[in-house]
Amino acid sequence: MKIFDIGFDEIESYLRHSGWQRSLAGPLAEIWHPAHDEDSSVLVPKKSTSPDFSTNLKILTREVSRLENRPEADVRLEISRQFIDVTDLRAEDEEIADGTIPLTSGIGLFNSAHRLMVSAAAAALQRQSYYGNSMPRAAHKHARRMRLGQTRPGSYIVPVISSARFGSLISTEFDEPRLQASADESYFERRMLTTLSRALETLSELTVNRGNPPPKSDVLDAVDEGVSSELCSAVLDAIGRGSVDVFDVTFNWAPSSPAPNGIAGKVEFPGESARIIEKIEGDLKEADAPAERVLYGVIRRLSLKKNDTVGHVALETVLEGKTRIVNFELPLHIYRRAAHYHGERRPVVVRGILDATPGRRPTMKVKAFDADRSVASFDDLSAPE
Repeated sequence: MKIFDIGFDEIESYLRHSGWQRSLAGPLAEIWHPAHDEDSSVLVPKKSTSPDFSTNLKILTREVSRLENRPEADVRLEISRQFIDVTDLRAEDEEIADGTIPLTSGIGLFNSAHRLMVSAAAAALQRQSYYGNSMPRAAHKHARRMRLGQTRPGSYIVPVISSARFGSLISTEFDEPRLQASADESYFERRMLTTLSRALETLSELTVNRGNPPPKSDVLDAVDEGVSSELCSAVLDAIGRGSVDVFDVTFNWAPSSPAPNGIAGKVEFPGESARIIEKIEGDLKEADAPAERVLYGVIRRLSLKKNDTVGHVALETVLEGKTRIVNFELPLHIYRRAAHYHGERRPVVVRGILDATPGRRPTMKVKAFDADRSVASFDDLSAPE
């Protein structure tokens, strides 16, 4: 894998997450030592624009490699990946040899990469069985932020690179948690990949090891997890129209932040699953189901009156680039969960039919509510270094 740019932030993050401790700090450099070995230390350069930064970086990685008893190349790669999520799309086929791939298979794999990211971005914004001409413009905007890394051996691997450099999601200046709109935007790519992982896992459950297409009720339920006709088409670009034996997607989360909870690290589709995926693709395209918005945010207020069967929730979220309050009701057993997340100051995600009529307070008829598993808890996000 390609070594990405390395600066002081990457070095500091790597050392901190690897159990090193800062001994001395200055304007141009710092001294760090292993947690249980104060007699050993490394010099950490701080100014990447300095003429000797590259030389000092080589010395640093060599010393860290020696003290951690790890290959120097592995240390340098992990340092460079601190704020990068890498999603590997891999094609396996008996025709793939010597680092090459048939032209049609390569075209299918690269098309799959683009369409997977667009469908994932769309599903992170709103759940829909088939987007067609109603594909959110923001889905294409977010997908364009993703970068393609250099292909590499291992059958044939195309890495998709996204930023995992997050801002402070929740402000601590107030008694109640307050959402930071600009920081919320920085989390979108991670939420997008979390959605993609769960959607691919769900599609795999519907297709792999099944001899027959699933019932339409199961297919429609899969929309809740981000499966769409467009997602199916993206997978088919690789295993159907690309005609490879196996297509798999591996999620390599940035070491600087906790990996999303409950998410598969790798999802695989054998070529023989194409027939069932094509059937699911058609079923989703023909389905007549309302689109459901997905909102991410923090709970600002809770209200439950005596003898009520539902609780009232005010969610602070971002709509059209602005922080807004969206009100909705939850049944008691889910409301109690919301109260728990509110007490933890934990980010949440809610899905349903949004009414954001101009001039009125936005409301939502909720279909699903849970913690936002794509980000860490508030305590994790605000923990001191």
